[in-house]
Amino acid sequence: MARPTLSRRSAGMATAVVVPAALLIAPLAMQGTATEPVPELTAESVASDGYELPEIVPITVPDRDALDQLVATGVDLAEKVDHTADGLRVEAIVTPSEQQWLTDAGFAVGEAVLSEEQFAALQEEREDTVAEIETAEEAALDVGDDLNVQRAAWFDNLGQTFIQIEVFSEAGSSSANVLVEVSLDAGPGTPIGAGGTFNLSRFVDGGHYMYHRTGDPVPADPVPSRMRVRSILNGQVVGEAERPVTEWLDGEYPRGRGAPQEWGNLATGFVDHYVDATEATARIEALAAEFPELAEIVELPNQTNGYRRPAQALFAEKIVVDAPSTGAGEYEAVAAGFGQAPAAAGIPGTLARVADGTGDPADGCEALVGFPAGSIAVVDRGTCGYTVKVLNAQAAGAIAVVVVNNVPGDPVTMTGTAPANTIPSVMISMEAGAVVKPGLPAAGRVHGAPNENRVGVDSLAWGHEGGNDITVELADPGAANSPLSVGVTGDAVRVQLATNATGAVTSTAAQVVAALNADPAASALVRAYTWRGSPGGGVVAPAQTRRLTDNLSAPESVSRDPFTVKAIRIGTDRDGSQTGVLLYSQEHAREWVTPLVAIETAERLLRNYRSNPFIRQLVRNLDIFIVPTVNPDGSHYSIHDFTLQRRNMTNHCAITGASDLRARNGWGVDLNRNFRVGNREQGFSGASGSCTSDTYSGPTPLSEPEAKNEIWLVENNPNIRFAMNTHTHGGYFMWAPGAYRLPTRDGLERPSFGVESYFYAASDVILNRIKEHRGTSVWPSRVGPISDVLYSAAGNSADDHFYNNGIFAWSFEAGSPTWNGSGWSDVGFTPPYEEGHEEAQEFSNGWLGILEVAQMYGLDNVMPRSTLEPGRGPFDDPVDITFELSEPSDVYYTLDGSRPTFESPRIEFTGPRQGQEPITISETTTIKWFAVDAAGNIQNNYVPDGTRDNYQRATITIRD
Repeated sequence: MARPTLSRRSAGMATAVVVPAALLIAPLAMQGTATEPVPELTAESVASDGYELPEIVPITVPDRDALDQLVATGVDLAEKVDHTADGLRVEAIVTPSEQQWLTDAGFAVGEAVLSEEQFAALQEEREDTVAEIETAEEAALDVGDDLNVQRAAWFDNLGQTFIQIEVFSEAGSSSANVLVEVSLDAGPGTPIGAGGTFNLSRFVDGGHYMYHRTGDPVPADPVPSRMRVRSILNGQVVGEAERPVTEWLDGEYPRGRGAPQEWGNLATGFVDHYVDATEATARIEALAAEFPELAEIVELPNQTNGYRRPAQALFAEKIVVDAPSTGAGEYEAVAAGFGQAPAAAGIPGTLARVADGTGDPADGCEALVGFPAGSIAVVDRGTCGYTVKVLNAQAAGAIAVVVVNNVPGDPVTMTGTAPANTIPSVMISMEAGAVVKPGLPAAGRVHGAPNENRVGVDSLAWGHEGGNDITVELADPGAANSPLSVGVTGDAVRVQLATNATGAVTSTAAQVVAALNADPAASALVRAYTWRGSPGGGVVAPAQTRRLTDNLSAPESVSRDPFTVKAIRIGTDRDGSQTGVLLYSQEHAREWVTPLVAIETAERLLRNYRSNPFIRQLVRNLDIFIVPTVNPDGSHYSIHDFTLQRRNMTNHCAITGASDLRARNGWGVDLNRNFRVGNREQGFSGASGSCTSDTYSGPTPLSEPEAKNEIWLVENNPNIRFAMNTHTHGGYFMWAPGAYRLPTRDGLERPSFGVESYFYAASDVILNRIKEHRGTSVWPSRVGPISDVLYSAAGNSADDHFYNNGIFAWSFEAGSPTWNGSGWSDVGFTPPYEEGHEEAQEFSNGWLGILEVAQMYGLDNVMPRSTLEPGRGPFDDPVDITFELSEPSDVYYTLDGSRPTFESPRIEFTGPRQGQEPITISETTTIKWFAVDAAGNIQNNYVPDGTRDNYQRATITIRD
């Protein structure tokens, strides 16, 4: 039991719960659209059964009237209201007894969001944290703070100079009261402070302190050469360090066999527009056909689901325009998430366009002028919030509002908060508006369809294979006492709705669904269902003949059949004998720049082969696999239908869930969450189990053919030692680990010291190549392991390639932010083509840089060198030792006199993005060690499982 607090519900005494007597007499009427007026409240006090503490629970009510009744009970409600598919959701702070009384009164009370036990745990966690902070602050004031400067770099970006700084503060890791202050000089020979002084931000990720940092790059003019960092607690300096500020991406390249060189006269610029998957595949097929001695097409074995869907219709909200208007007909509408819902029977009136007397009078953003009161206002979307438009129309006497979308495609759910709104509003599509508006004013109606009244219909055939030819009508027979019936003529399905003795329609959504699914002829064409698992008890509204559609608008040149994903394999020796490199892009469909990077790189490699010695060397020394689009179905959907599509097109939603046409832009699997390592099923963060989430990981790892294709490619070509997954946007260069578990932030093992150092060294080559195109610098803060510099991405492909196949696997995020003179601006997933072209050119440079790194790796036979720092000799006190290395390497060592092997201890990093962890020697010790580089070369050709003793050794003597 938690300790009593000073909350109004627990002050060290038994809780008395006050509930209106009205609630104890009769349950609320929760199903109707109108509720009885709330009676004057007469409170009764009912004591709870002993000592109780409140919990936070969700309560869902169907409409605003029911919410008013809940408010009138006097229970403690949080200050927010969420509009959901089931109604209005609020959170209440109530005891278990109050929860029971509210349930008995007819309210839908959910499971506790925060329980008494969780509150107690939070209190204990807070006390532990306070104690830890106090201990850290006392230590800092007593013995000082240990500061580790992880980054102190300046760089130029498109002609301007910036700095980024990262500092780990031991005291600041526990206490936010520790300030970390940086002072800069103004260039060589100037005093520190001449370049300014500022505080760093404390960076906490996943609840864990990482370091203090500048965050976004800070403009620096002049460029500093040195910096001083101080940690300050209670006005006292507890830590201090000085470091040089070094240049990031200085254009220097390593030397050795296959090392980077001047590219010379390299032909570039082989892309001129954004392409879909069909175009991208055709480009690589044409290249392979043109250069058969250098390239071939590899067909990946798992065909995708295809750019195809069943045809669908949803009988829900609509507007009706009566003849003789030129816009006469029925049009799909979507009700707003605020205000009143339109009645299913329809709100009749004259549909009239609005004018507000401004430059754009039809947007209704100002008080309306000359609007005929009692009419239905037709308003254009844009300029101001939805609620502003609706309230302006309401003030002018409108009985309902129809908002016309201003972008192509479906109408959307209008959102906002407007307690004063008392009239219904809906949105129709821009295309529908273009037909309706010229014929106004006209008589018509706005029909609502609460969840219980909606009917969905899907074709059994794919849309392009006949589903798009099917029509469905929900007909009012116009006579009394008619039975519900279904008739089918060819592809036309007619549902005649049942009526009562007065001729009013009585068929419910559930009855219409059952009738359609039971009729042999209809069920051979379509499958019907109620709205997202609803019982379907509401009466449906009659609907004119509606043609089902798959809502796919790509031209006929885009096949609707399952798609064969293809790679182009480039190299003079494509037999597995050369170092393999996999370059792949567009796992996420909306990232239009990435296939251009792939096409540009393939063109450069093949068209420059005969004339450029640099390219010729790469093609001869490497086996290069390029996949322009991993996700062809999503690519087609993004290019031709829904620009922001991220995932593939496969619908894994159940028929009782979000499987209707309004959810179609939410279907698909995030392919970069569908892999086997560090995934959601293993408890890692950064993926969702919801079939409509943009990070939906799929029903199981590798459930998707697109992900299976990647695995097939690397496992059937074990010579692949390098891989690059290219995304947009943000300007990142990253590697494993890419995921962790919360709240501990642990999980995947970090790469070894040597491997991660190799990743960093390789990034210097690759990012310098990107910068050469137009001066774009990827920020230092955005280079490193995915989980350090971005976020946890459970089940990503780079982790799978690295941990399962030992591949040096990177992830690019093309599209670095641009400096506008006062701040940084993002370029987006689909920037204007002019910017997209430049990104394709610079990141193609980066792909060539990866090939340079792979070539050096394949030709590397140079043994690493390592020395001890400080060296052997006598010391009066314990000493910290580290290893100086000639290149990125792992060092295995022993301190007990035994022979070092791969099973021996290995040097590690002090922490994420920090330096080498020193080894403390406190007594005389002989250290034995060897170094091994990323290519497997071992210092002195030492054989760890052999018998020779040609390892390194040194004795550290500690005087007594």
